[in-house]
Order: sequence, then structure tokens, then C-alpha cells
Amino acid sequence: MAGTTVSTVVEAPAERVWELIGDFHALGSWHPGLPPSRLGNELTGNTIGSVRLFELDAGVLHETLVAYDDEARSYTYSFPDGTSGMDHYRATLRVLPVTELGASFVEWSASYDVEAEQREATADRLNGVFTAGLAALRSHFAR
Repeated sequence: MAGTTVSTVVEAPAERVWELIGDFHALGSWHPGLPPSRLGNELTGNTIGSVRLFELDAGVLHETLVAYDDEARSYTYSFPDGTSGMDHYRATLRVLPVTELGASFVEWSASYDVEAEQREATADRLNGVFTAGLAALRSHFAR
């Protein structure tokens, strides 16, 4: 199993950061590389099993919410096997308080199976997506 993890410190309390990113269906509202998502099934909000769909140039990306913990400020989602050449994809977005600074530690990580010759390219691609999103968060709260 391969993995990718990106993290940053955001200059805002964890509660405020989570208010922005804690809605599973709101990723496209704050991530600069993603359009707004649409519902992929009848489950709304942060209900386990809810599906968000992104209309991308390469096709439609399906993401299913598999875990949500509002108290711990984290959620985990999956892709169908075969998406972008990956199997068993699971990604988690979480926010932790940095109490000394009144800031937040935000981590976005993923684990997945991919052919050995695709590991580096896949990690680079995910790193770029995660890094762009976290940079946008930092910018949003630096205003």
C-alpha cells in the first residue's frame, strides 16, 4: 500500500477551519482546483455513504464518505477501485488545534494501491492536489 500525506498550519482556530472544510460536500467551494460538487445519491450532508460528484475534464470523479467525526474534526472518503489507476483509495482530511498559537494543524492524507511503476507519479499528483487545497486554506484565513 502506498501513501501520501500533506500538512500545514493555518492561522485560525480549529473550530473556524472546520466550519469551512468540515462539510463533505463543500470541498469545491474552497479548493481552487475543484468545481462545486453535486450529490451522487440521495444521502445529503455528512451522512456516511453520501457521494459527491465532481465534473472534471477527465470525467466524473465519485467520492464516497466512509467516516465522519465532527468532534475529532475529520472525515474519510474513498474512490471506486480503478479511479486514476488506484485501488483501495482512502483519504482523510483532519483539523487539530495548535493551542499555543491559536492556530490549526490541517492534514490531508491518502492510502492506496497502485502499480509500482506508477507510485511516484501518483504520489506527485496527489501531493499537488492536497498542497493546492491546503495553500488555499492558509490564504483564506490570512485575510
